[in-house]
Amino acid sequence: MEGNTTYKKLLIVTTALLLLLVMAFKYSGRPEDIPNDNRIPINTNILDIESDKSNAPFVSDKTTDVSDIDKSISETQKIHKSDESEIKKTKISEEDNSTGKEADKKTWSNNTNIDFDLKNIPGIHSTLSTNDIATMKKSQRIMMKIRENCKAQNISTVWNFWDRYTKPRLLIAKNKYRILYGSNPKTGSTSFKRFLFTIDGVTDRAHNFHRNPDGHYKTVQSKNFFQSKSDFESYVKMMAIRNPIVRVVSAFRDKQLRHEQYFKTPPNITDAQHFAIFLEKRLARSWDNDVHLKPQWKQMNICRFPYDLLIQFEEIGRYIPVIQKLTGTEDVEYPGSRKEQGKDSHDSMEFVYEYWSKLNSKQKQIVLDKYNMDFVLFGYTIPGEQGFPLLRYNDEIENSL
Repeated sequence: MEGNTTYKKLLIVTTALLLLLVMAFKYSGRPEDIPNDNRIPINTNILDIESDKSNAPFVSDKTTDVSDIDKSISETQKIHKSDESEIKKTKISEEDNSTGKEADKKTWSNNTNIDFDLKNIPGIHSTLSTNDIATMKKSQRIMMKIRENCKAQNISTVWNFWDRYTKPRLLIAKNKYRILYGSNPKTGSTSFKRFLFTIDGVTDRAHNFHRNPDGHYKTVQSKNFFQSKSDFESYVKMMAIRNPIVRVVSAFRDKQLRHEQYFKTPPNITDAQHFAIFLEKRLARSWDNDVHLKPQWKQMNICRFPYDLLIQFEEIGRYIPVIQKLTGTEDVEYPGSRKEQGKDSHDSMEFVYEYWSKLNSKQKQIVLDKYNMDFVLFGYTIPGEQGFPLLRYNDEIENSL
């Protein structure tokens, strides 16, 4: 009897130690999850920033709700016009990727001072037009801006393929055409997957483009997918980003309004009221890991993964011919959007303006808190700012091309 009691106690202690080890492993080695005094807390109120208190954009120590939304937007506009070159560059302590065995050390790190030049982009199969080249340059300059902002927030820009925490949430490949696509939900990812099917001649819209039962593209799970560093570098690596406010409206209309994926629709309410309830009941959950609602910067590892082409969803039309020329798929028709197909669009801007205008300050702050770092790193505008929904430095880059 006494032996059984001792055994049970030993079992309990052993289980507790194993749990502690699992938790320690889970939260170790992930710079994005480590608090840093120089980084912006996720609950920072970006509408209530005082530009004279910091050299870096969007930095604030305030966490209170917005009391006067119009005044706050005006203040934010002033900050958005500030010169990006004034961002304070903080030296980043790079992780030691050494394995202790030099022969087995295969760290594929991107050079944070890389010269973004078209010659670095693999797979150009045909002559790029002047407009195509301008689009490529714009994409690369946006990527440079984002990397600068990452470093200003003390977020590492060093990429190591062996570390699973530096891989985007879903990386899919089309080997024949050397396409490597970071699938970022609600940024046109379904159309892109349909495009990969279309390359193989599959055009039936009833086909499950997400489940991919017939293997029209491959999901990259580990380092073993690539034969070598040069094999990885031969792929055209791309992903799309989108204004967080427009993206969350699209997610609401698709997942909640059409399919009631999150909760049953309350009776006798307008779509705008429904959206406000959705924000309070679902988006306000800080632990929510739904890929359609999760901040883009983190789940797509924007600071670290060495993307060749960063696609602005808001200007997807100008990127499509570039994608096709980079991958040799000019003869394949790129699938149109829901609006182009004559269907109700999940993300029509009229819905965005209507819903946002009817939110109270607290509800708006839920969105801005949730996607704080998306705004900080990407530089997207908010309703009421000039150029919405584009990047705040969009005109600056366009004029420099």
